[in-house]
Amino acid sequence: MTKKITNNFDKWWNDGENKFKKLIYLFTSWWDDGNNKLFKAIFISLAFHVIFAIFWFFFKGINYIF
Repeated sequence: MTKKITNNFDKWWNDGENKFKKLIYLFTSWWDDGNNKLFKAIFISLAFHVIFAIFWFFFKGINYIF
């Protein structure tokens, strides 16, 4: 019993339309589903903090080198 798994996301993502609009759609549909918005906000905040921390350490390292 082998059944080929189809991946509709792959077809949708690579159909030739604008990827930025698809990213916006994924984020808004993920946010607006109404479940666990507090946890989603915490994870988004943590992600931004991690990104800014990486850049901060990078620039501190560049300043230390020069």
